[in-house]
Amino acid sequence: MKEVILTPLAEEAKPTAPKPIIDLGEEIPQPNTEKAVKEAGKSEPKAKPSGGEPGVKQQSLISVNVNKLDLLLDLVGELVISEAMVTRHPELEGLPLDNFHKAARQLRKITNELQDLVMSIRMVPLAATFQKMHRIVRDMSRKLGKEVHLKVVGEETEVDKNIIEHISDPLMHLIRNAMDHGIETAEERRRKNKPAYGTVTLEAKSAGSDVLIEVRDDGRGLNRERILEKAKQNGLLTKDEAELSDRDVFGFILLPGFSTKEEVTEFSGRGVGMDVVVKEIHEIGGTVLIDSTPDVGTVFTLKIPLTLAIIDGITVRVGKAKYSVPTTSIRESFQIKAEDLITDPDGNEMIMIRGQCYPVLRLHQLFNVQTHVTRIDEGVIVMVENNEKGLCLFVDELLGEQQVVVKALPKYIKKVRGIAGCTLLGDGSISLILDVPGLIQMMTA
Repeated sequence: MKEVILTPLAEEAKPTAPKPIIDLGEEIPQPNTEKAVKEAGKSEPKAKPSGGEPGVKQQSLISVNVNKLDLLLDLVGELVISEAMVTRHPELEGLPLDNFHKAARQLRKITNELQDLVMSIRMVPLAATFQKMHRIVRDMSRKLGKEVHLKVVGEETEVDKNIIEHISDPLMHLIRNAMDHGIETAEERRRKNKPAYGTVTLEAKSAGSDVLIEVRDDGRGLNRERILEKAKQNGLLTKDEAELSDRDVFGFILLPGFSTKEEVTEFSGRGVGMDVVVKEIHEIGGTVLIDSTPDVGTVFTLKIPLTLAIIDGITVRVGKAKYSVPTTSIRESFQIKAEDLITDPDGNEMIMIRGQCYPVLRLHQLFNVQTHVTRIDEGVIVMVENNEKGLCLFVDELLGEQQVVVKALPKYIKKVRGIAGCTLLGDGSISLILDVPGLIQMMTA
C-alpha cells in the first residue's frame, strides 16, 4: 500500500525543504539549488528554434569555386551534344521506334531542365557592379565641379558570371564619358531651364535571351556636325553624308583614337575610352547602340547575351559544309524568283523586301565552298538582322533547329571573319557558328 504524509508549516516558521514520504517504487531526484540552476544554464546553451524568428527567412548558402561551375557547364554542354547524337542518329531515320522516341523526349526534357538549372546557378545579379559606379560619380563630380546624381534601375537583373566580368570597365567608361561630355555645368543648365544638377541613369532589363543595359544622361547630347567634321578629318567616311543616319554618325565615336576634345585631360581626349567599350562588349557577343537628342540627352545601350555557352540555332547547309545561325538573329527565311534579284552597277546583289533593299551574301562565295546550288531561285534566303540592319544569306537548304554548344576556335586556326565559333551536331559533324554582327558590318560598311 502506498502512503503520503503532508505536514503544514507555521506562518512564522522559516520555510525548509520538507522530506516527503513518497513510496512509489522509484527514487525522486531532489530539486536543484539556485547555484545549480545557474551552472546548468551556463553549461547547456539555449537551443535555437528550428524555424528561426517569425517572419524572417533564412537562406542556406554555400560557396563554390567558379572553376567547378565552368566544368559543370562544360559537362552539361557535352551532355546536350551526346543527347542530340543519340536521339538524332542517322541510322534511326525511317525506323518505327515509338517507344524509343518517347524515351528520347523524356531524356530531352530532363536535359533541358538540367541545363536551365546550371544556367540559373551561374547567374549573378548586377547589383554589385552597379554599386561600384556611385564612387566614380562622386569622385568625378568633385573633380569636374559638376553636381551629378546617379540613378540605378533594375540592379536585380541577373547575367552569367563570365559576362559580368566584362561589363564593369565599359560601364565605367560610359559613365565618365556622360559626365565629362554630356552633363553641362550648373550655369549652362540653368540657362536651358534644367535643374542645376545632372542625372545619369544606369538601367538594366531583360529582353528575351539578351540583357539591355542603358546609360542615360540628361545633358547636352551629341553634336552631329562636330562628329561628322572630325570623321572627315580622320578620313573615316566611306559613304556620302546624305546616306549616313544619326546612329551611323554617332557610331564614329566608338572607333579607336576618335575624340572630339581638342585638349587631353585626365578623363578624356585620348580616344581610348570608347574603344575599350566596343572591344569588351564585342568579346562577349554584344553590341553597342547610341541614340542622342540635342539638349535632351544621350542613351548608350549595351545589348549582351544572357550566356555564352549554349544557344539556340538554325543549321543550314552550303555544299557539304554546315553552318549554325543563332535563332535570335534570324528574322525570316524564304525563297525568291530569279527576277526578284537586283544588281547595282558595282555588281552587288540586293533584294527588295516590303519596299526596302537588303544586300545578299552568298555563303559559298564568302567561304569558297563548292556547291551545285548557285541559282538564287534554287536555294533559300535567310534574313538576319542586328542593330536594325538586315542582311540576306543565300544557303542551299535549312536542316532544322537545334541547341548548340559554342566552342571557341583553336588558337592555331586563323581567325576567319564571319565565324564566331564551332559546335558538334547530332550526327557527329562539325558546324561553324556564323558571326551575324560581323557579317552585317562587313556588307554594310
